[in-house]
Amino acid sequence: MIRAALIALLCLVAAPALAQTPPAASSPETARATTALSALWRPIASLTNAEIASACGGAAEEVEAVEAALPPVLTPDSLARVRTLRGLLIIPTDEPGVSYFFPDMSMPWFTAGLGDIGVIDEAEGFIGVRDAEGHEFALQIGRAGERGILRFRDPENRILNFVACAPTVAS
Repeated sequence: MIRAALIALLCLVAAPALAQTPPAASSPETARATTALSALWRPIASLTNAEIASACGGAAEEVEAVEAALPPVLTPDSLARVRTLRGLLIIPTDEPGVSYFFPDMSMPWFTAGLGDIGVIDEAEGFIGVRDAEGHEFALQIGRAGERGILRFRDPENRILNFVACAPTVAS
């Protein structure tokens, strides 16, 4: 259901959004990065099992809630108002390197909507992301056991750590 809503969304807003931010070059590396980022990422303070379990509680339901909150008229402005409750929701489009980003309210500097993904250094897990307003961020992705781990610096130079809680792409 998310995929159908996002395909409709892509048809309505892809042209204006992509005119503002050119899509990342399509490559196998970009496709892998897009797939790796496609999840609801919840903030964590440590990598303990208890912390991860607590962070990921209700993640699948939150993805459904964001889907339900999508506005009836999909424009870059209406998408910019959609936020998750906790963390960062990244939903891929059919085009590698282009995804929808929905951050929570603690990240007002990250504009929700259609954004771009590009690989900086695949071996080190560095991925570049451009949000819907063209702000660029360098993210690092890795794994802790079975879970994806994401980290990046906010504009105040604080390191933010996230755990992948609910995938948004079929395996």
